Amino acid sequence: MAKSDVQSYYDLPFATRKALPQLRMSMHVYTADPKQRFVILDGARMVEGDSTPDNVALREIRPDGVILEFQGQRFFFPRDGH
Repeated sequence: MAKSDVQSYYDLPFATRKALPQLRMSMHVYTADPKQRFVILDGARMVEGDSTPDNVALREIRPDGVILEFQGQRFFFPRDGH
C-alpha cells in the first residue's frame, strides 16, 4: 500500500479528529521482518493488529509512520507526529 491510499490524520473530518483520543507515539520500530515491528503508542507497546483501550486499532507499521483505524476510518499517522 502506498501512503496516498489512506488519508492523513490531518485530513480527517473535524468530527473524527475531535472524537479521537490524543495520540502520542514515543517509539517507532520498522524492520523488513513484520514480526519485529512495533510502536509505543500512548505508553503501550503495540504490534500490527493491536488496539488501544480507546479502540484505536494499529493496522500497519510503515517506515514513515503507522496506519490506524478509529470508528471504521483508516488514516496515516506519521512517526514524527507531523
